[in-house]
Amino acid sequence: MGKPRIELNHDGFRQLLNSSGVESLVLSEAQTIANRAGDGFEAHSQKAGTRYIAIVGTTDDASVRAESENKVLSRAVGI
Repeated sequence: MGKPRIELNHDGFRQLLNSSGVESLVLSEAQTIANRAGDGFEAHSQKAGTRYIAIVGTTDDASVRAESENKVLSRAVGI
């Protein structure tokens, strides 16, 4: 028996990665991480090239210090 052949629909994947559903999904996951990290962390999404990404960042000096000293954001991600 021969190997099965799979052809990917690259245009379909591109449309999927640029859909509002994917944006909502990555933002939701980032918001979960920000909530786990605690006060002073926020999430936002943006389009980066060919897809949406989400970023969790600090909002004040206390959260910068919490990450620097205790790695609260890194722990919230699971690193």
